[in-house]
Amino acid sequence: MKFNFDYIKHKNIIFAISLIIVVCGLVYGVVTGYKFDIDFKGGTRIQVDLNEEYQNSDVSKIVEDVSGLVPEIQTSSVGNHSVTITTETISEEVSDNIVTALNEKYTNMGEATVKNVQASYGRDLLNSAIIAVIVSIILLLVYIAVRFKTLGYTAAISAILALLFDVLFLFAVYGVFKFPINGTFVAVILTIIGYSINDTIIVYDRIRENNKLITKSSDKKTVINDSINQTMHRTIMTAFTTIAAIGVVLVFSLIYDQETLKQFSIPLVIGIAEGAFSSIFIASNLWYSIDNLLNKNKKNKDIKKAKKA
Repeated sequence: MKFNFDYIKHKNIIFAISLIIVVCGLVYGVVTGYKFDIDFKGGTRIQVDLNEEYQNSDVSKIVEDVSGLVPEIQTSSVGNHSVTITTETISEEVSDNIVTALNEKYTNMGEATVKNVQASYGRDLLNSAIIAVIVSIILLLVYIAVRFKTLGYTAAISAILALLFDVLFLFAVYGVFKFPINGTFVAVILTIIGYSINDTIIVYDRIRENNKLITKSSDKKTVINDSINQTMHRTIMTAFTTIAAIGVVLVFSLIYDQETLKQFSIPLVIGIAEGAFSSIFIASNLWYSIDNLLNKNKKNKDIKKAKKA
């Protein structure tokens, strides 16, 4: 399949639509509130195998009657009929009362595990996640700058800006769909960063191979368009096969109601599709725009110097 699309021509429309989607998603997430998991905000988690069929509403009502709190109920991947109950931080006495009340209804349930997570642990985890993302971006910046030095440092800057767009897009997705922000969120972000930069490097490699054709602005535009079109089939197939593999995990999580797998697979599928989009429509277009802007500024300065001379 041969592609022939003028990406540079439509770059402003692409930038505008992408920016609107991300900003709207972020604003919605901030206004309605992000859903922070116990790992980040602190709280109490009770995990127990009830050893019989149960309804989330029944378990939730028991916890509400005992503690007065509205819990989050999740089907756990541990055991055939395991449940994970998450609440605000409660005392040991209240958690024991919840376990006792559950045992009265589900008489064959196993031994419950109760875990209290302090909010300070969540802050430490969030700080570690931010540091991990920043370090990975810095290392990628150095790598791209060295590998694609013939394209200029603007290529590295553009690639990193595209990665920041990926991260902001994922924040928007989590804000809209209310996926919990937890350790899985960090894993998804780092996975998407790695996937997206790989696609961007493929496009940059092709641009570098065609670099001999870049002699003026119009030629640069042609080379970028041709390079993206030449790698488009590979990018689409890579995204499709990856999404298909994760799709199997997603289907499994939906069939067996595995909440943890849902929280990982759904954002990852969305993120991989977006990562392919950003490597095609964002990174190279940004490089073209930034490079052209710098060249125009340099040319204007040279003209001013020549006039003064």
